[in-house]
Amino acid sequence: DLKELISRSVMISVVILYCLIFKMSSARLNSLCLPLVDRSLKDDFCNQPLFVKFGPMTPNSKKIDNICHTYFPLPDDPNTFQLYVSRVFCDGSHDVMSQLVTQMELGITRKANAYCTVNEFIFGYAVCDTYLVYREGVFGSCTDGSIKTNVYGVSEDCRPIGLSCLTKLDEILAENGFLPQEFYVYPMDLPNRCV
Repeated sequence: DLKELISRSVMISVVILYCLIFKMSSARLNSLCLPLVDRSLKDDFCNQPLFVKFGPMTPNSKKIDNICHTYFPLPDDPNTFQLYVSRVFCDGSHDVMSQLVTQMELGITRKANAYCTVNEFIFGYAVCDTYLVYREGVFGSCTDGSIKTNVYGVSEDCRPIGLSCLTKLDEILAENGFLPQEFYVYPMDLPNRCV
C-alpha cells in the first residue's frame, strides 16, 4: 500500500535524521576522535576515592604529593555529582577544591567550577589500574598555558605509578596522535586527605 510505504519512509527518515544529529553532537564533544573507555561517573562514585597518579609536568605539580577525588551525587540529578579534589602538598599542607561534574556520554564528563569548565575524555587504560583522561578546555582557564597535552591518570590504587605504566602511557598517547610530553608522577608519600 502506498500510504504505508510513505509512512515507513518518513519514519526511517526521522530515525536517520535523529542518528545524524546525535552523531554530530558526539563528534563535537570528542573532537580528537579518541577511542573512549566505557566508564561513567557512577563507576567513579562506586569505586572511590580515586587518586591522580600523574599529570602534566609543571612547576606547580612538583609541589604536590597526592591528589584524591571523591564524588557525592546530587539528590535531584543522578548524572551530576559534587566532586571534591583534595591535594596534599609536599610540605604537608593541603587544600580542597569543589567542582560539579556531569555525565555527557559514556566516557565523557564535563567539570565546572567558578573559574572554568572542561570536558574530560577517558580514552585509555594503562594496564596498571590507571585510566587515562584527556582534559579539553571549554570556558575559562583551568591549566597552565605551557601544557601541550592535558592528560592525567586516575586509579583506585593509592600508590605511585610504576615505570612500566609510564612506558605504556607513552605508547597509548602515540597511538592516539598526541605529541610526547613530560609527566610528573605524584610520589604519594604523605597520607591522603580525601573528603
